[in-house]
Amino acid sequence: MRASHKQPSLDTAPSRKDEGILTRLRKNRTVTIHPTVLVLATYLLLLFSKLIDITLLNRENEYYSVVILQMMIFLLPGAVWCKFSGETYVSHLRFRMVRADSLLLIISASLLMASGGLLLNVSLGGMESLSQSFSLYDTFISKDNGTIPNTLYLILAYAVLPALCEEFVYRGILCHEYERGGVLRAILVSSFFFTLLHFNLSGFPIYLFSGIILAMTLYATRSLVGSILAHFLYNIFGLFGQPYMNNLYQITGSPNLFLFLVIALCIISAALFCGEAAKLYRRYLYRSESADYRKPLHPDRASLRDSYLDVIRHPSAILCLLVYIVALLISWL
Repeated sequence: MRASHKQPSLDTAPSRKDEGILTRLRKNRTVTIHPTVLVLATYLLLLFSKLIDITLLNRENEYYSVVILQMMIFLLPGAVWCKFSGETYVSHLRFRMVRADSLLLIISASLLMASGGLLLNVSLGGMESLSQSFSLYDTFISKDNGTIPNTLYLILAYAVLPALCEEFVYRGILCHEYERGGVLRAILVSSFFFTLLHFNLSGFPIYLFSGIILAMTLYATRSLVGSILAHFLYNIFGLFGQPYMNNLYQITGSPNLFLFLVIALCIISAALFCGEAAKLYRRYLYRSESADYRKPLHPDRASLRDSYLDVIRHPSAILCLLVYIVALLISWL
């Protein structure tokens, strides 16, 4: 015998209990957007800036244009991502001041990136690469005429803003999104997409190396400001220090001696970086400070980002690779 169920009328208003259920369903109805969608947005905006490169560089307000473009390429998409991720999302990005005991690690990180990047650059491009000018994304080339206003604009457009904007998206947001699957994956994935961002195939190892160091600085200092400062110091070296590397090479008069000095600096800065990181982690242990990225295992493992392969084969990640290839083709034409 079948039980009969009374069909509710369309005009019948839901009960309070039903209203409560519907309200919870509406609140729990969320749409998961893959973090590589944010990466793709920055790539597309940057690719567009490459297409209008000639127009921008012929204008007198070149630095204003570079500043505005960086804000639109990184800060605007990042702000939109944070806005739709919830009110408390920004608090997870580690926007906190660095402690005094982290300063030596930050300095050593910038020295390690400078010396290590220099070695990679020479090994890939030869000693002639020492005379190259500092550029952003292989698009905007820094020009210093020696005046104070020009130098200030140069620092703002090519050192401060790139460090702030890139770290906000690629260390702040991406590391937070992927660290649920492990800190190592967060470091490698964020560094990989950070490397593609620069649209430079020959500089791939250099940017990957720098991205890993910056991500390690983020976790060692437990502050996004720490990686921003390290990135800023590295950019300052690229702007004002790198042009003198060719002069140093000429003074030494020997490629072997020059490389020996750079290798020595790289080894010393790497040892200092590792030593300072170890000290910081010991202090965290003594102070019983728990890492904010070490969360208990989620009961629903399907909600976690599963593997490196899952990241790369996502449609938005594939589109990121395609945009990277298109940008390379444009630069080669």
